Amino acid sequence: MITMTYHGHSTSQAPSMQSRSTIEAMGAPPPSDDSVSCHPLLLQIILSPKDDDHFSLHHLPLTAAVASLSTPELLLQLQALDRYRRSCDNLYARVRCLLFLYAVHRFHLPERRRALLKRRQMNVQTRSLCEKERQSEIICPKGYAALLDRRFEEAIDHFLAYVAVDPDSICDFYENDDGDLLESPDDVIPKRTKLVSDLTFDPTRKSATVKLRANGAASPSLTKEYSSRYSSLSLNQEPIVQKLQSKQDSTLILPSEAASSSLATTYRSLAFQTLADQVKSSVKNHPGNEWMFGVQNVNGQILRFHEELVDQCRSDQPRVLLERTPVRMDLSHSWLVLASIFPSCRVVFLYQNHLNSYTSLSFSIASSIITRYQKQHTTNRISWSDIFFLGMDFPEGARVINCSVNLAVKTKGSDTSRPIPPIECRLFLSTTHPGTIKLTSIDLHSSVILTHVSQVFKYAADYLGLLKAGLVASGIVPLGLEKCCEVEDIPIKELLAEMFQGEECQYGLELVTNVHNIPKGSRLAVSTNLLGSIIAVCMRATKQTVSLTGSLLEEERRLVAARAILGEWLGGSGGGWQDSGGVWPGLKLIHGVKSKLGDPEYGISRGRLLPDHHLLNEVEAPPSLLHALEKSLVLLHGGMAQNVGPILEMVTEKYLLREEEEWCARHRAMEILDELLVAFRNCDVKKIAKLVTENFFGPIRTVVPWATNSYTETLIEKVQARFGDGFWGFWMLGGMSGGGMGFIFDPDIKDKASSVLGDIMIETKRQMESYIPFAMDPVVFDYTVNDVGTVAELYRCDNQNDSTKPSTQSPTSEGKHPSLSDLLRDQGFDIELQEEIRSDLRKGIIGLANNRLPPDSDISDVTVDDVVIVDENSISQDIRSRGLEALTSGTVGIVTLAAGVGSRWTQGAGVVKALHPYCSIGGKHRNFIDFHLAKNHKVSRDVGMSIPHVFTTSWMTHEPINDYVRKNGVGPVYVSKGSSIGLRIIPMVRDLRFFFEEQKQQKLDEQEQKVQDSLHAALIDWAESNGEGSDYTLNVPKQCLCPVGHWYEVPNLFLNGTLARMLRERPQLKILMLHNIDTVGATVDPNILGLFLSSGSTLAYEVVPRCIEDIGGGLYRVNGKPRLVEGLALPREEDGLKSSYYNSLTTWIDIDGLLTQFGLDRSDILEGSEKKIRDAVHQFSRQLPTYVTIKDVKKRWGNGQEDVHPVAQFEKLWGDMSSINGIKCSYFVVSRCRGQQLKDPAQLDGWSRDGGAQYLASICDWT
Repeated sequence: MITMTYHGHSTSQAPSMQSRSTIEAMGAPPPSDDSVSCHPLLLQIILSPKDDDHFSLHHLPLTAAVASLSTPELLLQLQALDRYRRSCDNLYARVRCLLFLYAVHRFHLPERRRALLKRRQMNVQTRSLCEKERQSEIICPKGYAALLDRRFEEAIDHFLAYVAVDPDSICDFYENDDGDLLESPDDVIPKRTKLVSDLTFDPTRKSATVKLRANGAASPSLTKEYSSRYSSLSLNQEPIVQKLQSKQDSTLILPSEAASSSLATTYRSLAFQTLADQVKSSVKNHPGNEWMFGVQNVNGQILRFHEELVDQCRSDQPRVLLERTPVRMDLSHSWLVLASIFPSCRVVFLYQNHLNSYTSLSFSIASSIITRYQKQHTTNRISWSDIFFLGMDFPEGARVINCSVNLAVKTKGSDTSRPIPPIECRLFLSTTHPGTIKLTSIDLHSSVILTHVSQVFKYAADYLGLLKAGLVASGIVPLGLEKCCEVEDIPIKELLAEMFQGEECQYGLELVTNVHNIPKGSRLAVSTNLLGSIIAVCMRATKQTVSLTGSLLEEERRLVAARAILGEWLGGSGGGWQDSGGVWPGLKLIHGVKSKLGDPEYGISRGRLLPDHHLLNEVEAPPSLLHALEKSLVLLHGGMAQNVGPILEMVTEKYLLREEEEWCARHRAMEILDELLVAFRNCDVKKIAKLVTENFFGPIRTVVPWATNSYTETLIEKVQARFGDGFWGFWMLGGMSGGGMGFIFDPDIKDKASSVLGDIMIETKRQMESYIPFAMDPVVFDYTVNDVGTVAELYRCDNQNDSTKPSTQSPTSEGKHPSLSDLLRDQGFDIELQEEIRSDLRKGIIGLANNRLPPDSDISDVTVDDVVIVDENSISQDIRSRGLEALTSGTVGIVTLAAGVGSRWTQGAGVVKALHPYCSIGGKHRNFIDFHLAKNHKVSRDVGMSIPHVFTTSWMTHEPINDYVRKNGVGPVYVSKGSSIGLRIIPMVRDLRFFFEEQKQQKLDEQEQKVQDSLHAALIDWAESNGEGSDYTLNVPKQCLCPVGHWYEVPNLFLNGTLARMLRERPQLKILMLHNIDTVGATVDPNILGLFLSSGSTLAYEVVPRCIEDIGGGLYRVNGKPRLVEGLALPREEDGLKSSYYNSLTTWIDIDGLLTQFGLDRSDILEGSEKKIRDAVHQFSRQLPTYVTIKDVKKRWGNGQEDVHPVAQFEKLWGDMSSINGIKCSYFVVSRCRGQQLKDPAQLDGWSRDGGAQYLASICDWT
């Protein structure tokens, strides 16, 4: 076996193939609590018992633990973690090891590396560029291929082995390199920034205003305390370096940022795959589910249809089996719950110092309901009940309260809305389509007839994937048949024939579902409860329940919940630990349960996958409480539908890392749940309102800042200002606000508030809809508590047409829009060019495959002479002085590219990304333009000279940006209106296949991949049926148009007179700094400006050191010439791994030099020579390639539903200016904080923790 050494790791090329004995021979410590003290600190944290004696150690924040270790100690402790997790059987310990490894590589080692390089005053990039002959890629190709293929163990070993040959690694690393690190660790602790607004709400105040508190820095660190208390523990009375190195003679290697990012990504992916595998295993082995996985053919189907259904089908007046199911409404968030076994003084200390805005803690709540459950819930309580792992880890603390409710959409001006169970499922046998299964969704306006079993498993082929998943999870179409169909498909009629007792199959099965007016994103767990309803009605129909009608028994409800989890996994809809609550009646406490012998989780995790449901009795929740809630709570949907997946993973990660502030917040969240139970008993709705409000503004926003948003907080401010003391509190439902929410009022004003709230939401949506992705207009619900849960009856339907067929589709309100033809005319759309492009596309002259450079192109990394590293070595005092002089003399301007519509940011929703308030720094929610103006203001103030600032726009972004800048801009601010527009096209099938199959993409989990493959097939069919190469006109006009690439935004300055205006108002203007709207760290730095002036270049591009998430385009040598290359233009996918530097797009431009390249000069611009300028731009553009790209576009319809269409559009990109002969270009390597682009909201949490947000805050001025 070949082994490699890396910071003390001894790794095998194929760890997944090793036996346990081999791993143990490598020195993996046994997972015994008795031997905890013999392990290094990070492993001690994981293995230490969870009792009082070890509490402080077991819950030590990772940041504090890492700060107590020198870098050599830390590197060697990573070795111990990696060895241990390979042999560990304990799910919790294995996953926590993986997330420790992820966090250290993602946040801690890069900081230490930068601190070390600064201490040594050397530049490792410069050194590595001199040694590139040792390797051809920056990131290990084998490791990257294994990562994409989800072979995570193999990828980890490849990445670890690659560190030893990576010239960017620091090999000559010694213990004394840390210097005074432990005495002053601030330089190497990740710079966290709390991205939460200052908005708070106290419903007990008399004033009808919203209180603001100072947005202080992050809570004071306990690093020194932890360091002094645990550094000796970690060494076990002898230096850890000696202790670990005595087992293995290793060379300490500090990995490059690219290597650390690769390892971090893979460790994290493996952690969540491990959790998913365990959930799937538990579902598969849950009693009552096992047989479905083992069915090999239709003869293995053991279910039979209920005789009553057959009789009804033969009847002259047939009745259908109708299941009515409520939805669940969470009253608490178990995702924030945590330990209550802190000694009281220690908890109070933490809160006094770090969370003093929260209510003081108390551990003596006198209540029989709490006493009743205290024995089960006295140890560590956990976070986010939507993540099953947490309930399986600490079942004693997994708790959530939710209520089953009936709903009706409140119609303005009408008092006739009557809340009903919003989910209905009808099942019956029919002779209309014998030998088939017909599925119909009334609310989704969709129906399909299935003739073969394989069709059932194509979940994404239509809108009915959830119904198909319900058929499979209920056992009507056993999951084991999926593999049989891979060999030979099975007619549905053969399966149905097996399910009739001795009769020939004369019938077809029909399943009809209807969700009554609940929009997507309601946070009421509609999909899970719909699935539960489908499974329940299917189980009744096949005699898997005691009774065909009525309520379910408790064990039957539990089986429905288990199968609903299976269905969520099959269909890819995702669901939570408590989401099946609608199957049960009324108000209930859902809590985790320890696993016992016989449970599939026994021996693997402490808790079961499924919780228990305790229905609160009349003492614990008197009937008057439910009536009082109905009189005070206004339930609503704010109109937003968002992806909460990243948030769920984030909460699991933070739970396991135990970071100090979030860990304290979870304490308060658990106490809030206990206090809620007391308030229920006392029927104190006002107290409930106070507690749920505190939960939102305190623990929820502390653990997950992204749970709130500007829209939600604006609503709260407006409601508080309007109703004052009558507004008692805010209630967040689900994982994010903006969709399903609740506002609690004094019952005397509830009716009035309910009416006014609808107007407030509509007004606020209209103000924000250009930059926040709303799915629909907001609605207010009427609701009542459902005290029966899911129930069934035999229902006579005299006219099935009105209850079993899709209704006419009613599209989501999108407001008034100009027609597409009007927009095209107003924007100067070039029809001839569109037809030319369409012709070339259909002929195959252009396309995704044609984007690439010729296959014989020589692609390599740049050399040391091709770049300038921006650091102390390259910035002399003369260079800085030259930059400052240019700033103070007013020769510099800024161009911010703001024409984009946030395709990736909103997954195709189409908004003005520049105005999206994506985070809070400086106490309030701010958008991208706010930050760029604040940076400009700071530089202008520092140098005593204003800097002209241009925001370039497009057809969609111009008016909103222009209005915003006029109201908020300070100093010379311009808006450059785009004059180029494109019309999206339905892609060619060959391009879709290339996009789906040829381009390397992250492979998904096995079941998710099946769903995605099914979706891809459906999208190819969509393109064929709608006419590949045709204009895309199947959407609202704004979603049919597109920008044509950011290259045009600079020539537009020439064409629309913006540059002329700038030159007239500031004749000395010579330099422009151009950057993208989402490159938030870019600012006019006098050091870089001085470098550019000294270079004599026409263009200078800023690039950043590459990490694994930057795979694709970057800075390369192409046939010997350094230039930027787009990822879609690389001849081979593996070329993306060769570049050391990623393109930030920030560009310094010499105005006169650029005009010369276009054949123009200042006089042409100032005189407005329109024809000459237009001809020059057109002529120059012919030198640049036109790319075909595939973008996702959302089409909204129904109640917040959406389709995502892949569409083709055409772009010219600014980076290709570097390929033009005759243009002198320089390339400046800048820090990641300066050059990182924010393309996806999922980046924000990492950005807030790795120093990026803090850097942005430091370069802004809000005065």
